[in-house]
Amino acid sequence: MREQTEGNFHCNRFKGKVGIVTGAGQGIGRSVSLRLACEGAFVGVLDWNISSAEETLELIENAGGVGLALQADVSNSQQVHDSVHKIFSIFNRFDMLVNNAGLDRPGGFLKLCDKSFLEVFGVHIMGTVNCVKECVPLMIKQGDGRIVNLSSIYGKVGTKGEAPYCTAKAGLIGLTKALAREFASKGVRVNAVMPGLTATPTIRDMMSAKYQEAFIRETPMGRMADPDEIAAPISFLLSDEAGFITGAVLEVTGGWGM
Repeated sequence: MREQTEGNFHCNRFKGKVGIVTGAGQGIGRSVSLRLACEGAFVGVLDWNISSAEETLELIENAGGVGLALQADVSNSQQVHDSVHKIFSIFNRFDMLVNNAGLDRPGGFLKLCDKSFLEVFGVHIMGTVNCVKECVPLMIKQGDGRIVNLSSIYGKVGTKGEAPYCTAKAGLIGLTKALAREFASKGVRVNAVMPGLTATPTIRDMMSAKYQEAFIRETPMGRMADPDEIAAPISFLLSDEAGFITGAVLEVTGGWGM
């Protein structure tokens, strides 16, 4: 993550706003959480790994922001309910949701078992569904809400050896557009971001250096994204500046896959 300075943020853009970022313990989720908090929001830092969530919260607090670390598996609807309503019980409002939690089960299609697909869909698709079901009614009551779903450029172009992940990320695009149409009249905006290759711990741990290099060679900008470069457009889509944007899918890929 690049070192953030005060000049990188829109000071108090989210003052008084309350929200949750899922998968906030590292990578893009951590960058989004830190950015929103530094722009004035109270952030529920949600992750299945509470230690990672607490590390993100410590970064937020060291930067002068406020939030709360929450442990939940987003594929578990009861855990999502408990987390969302814990935040709502404190502030009696809920403004923002970033559905970032995810996992991957790579492998050749014919070798993948049903469990691999179900696990990926459980987090990416049902995890998003669970969070939206809990948050949208609260947003509708106040006549305003903002949701950003994290898809992937692989949801657009696909790639071999990643059928569960590509399918789930493509599904999030359809879900985003369906929700945007359904809830626009209620004051709730729903958009999606499609990152390209991003320098997260998951990429470092799971993707071979050879594959990373090949991806970078095909990227017109000639490098991976920093997580902060994905957090910035997410922050924009959550802001009042994007007040007439819903159902959009923003590619943030350095030109890869265009």
